[in-house]
Amino acid sequence: MVIRKSLSSSPKIVEKQFFKKLKFTLYLVLFAIMLAGATYLNIIKDQVFYLQNTPISISNNFKSEIILDQTAAIIVRDGSIPPNVAKKYSLWIYEAAAKYSVDPILLLSIMHTESRFNYKAVSPTGPIGLFQVASSYHKEKTSKAALFDPKVNIMVGAQIVQEYSKMSKNTIEMLLRYNGSLGEAPNYAIKVMKTKLKYDREILDAIAS
Repeated sequence: MVIRKSLSSSPKIVEKQFFKKLKFTLYLVLFAIMLAGATYLNIIKDQVFYLQNTPISISNNFKSEIILDQTAAIIVRDGSIPPNVAKKYSLWIYEAAAKYSVDPILLLSIMHTESRFNYKAVSPTGPIGLFQVASSYHKEKTSKAALFDPKVNIMVGAQIVQEYSKMSKNTIEMLLRYNGSLGEAPNYAIKVMKTKLKYDREILDAIAS
């Protein structure tokens, strides 16, 4: 009689346990990021409300001007974008955030991760522009040609973030939906959240100084 030693668990079970632990760790990281940025997020809500209600006289609000300028400076640095263009992107980000009630720095971080602020970016698989919007999935929002307009792309990107947020339990799940990698390793979500943490700190420092 041959006795065969059975494995304690199959490779699929081990893999599932690994991703379960990784997911839990990621949730802890997300909680730490949100806790660290709580003060900033409260400030940004005030600025978003201001931008939504008084967009023409924005220069009269000192904090809003600081936030816009620092956001533009980030876009100039990380995307090699001319300052005057970066300032427009910055304003559109906050307008989109106000319209769709989403975190503006999360939008900024997604833009950087998706296109490095290049409005002409086109993926080999089809997604277009700053937010790499897949026109085939979101054709009801705007035309394919319009997605090359930076402002339109930002607005559509923010709308998608809002829609996926409503479908998701948390920001990590929303980002994985956005990337089309839900159920896979959360590399994309980690990358976006690390970028967001960095940008949150930079804007907070600008406000504090």
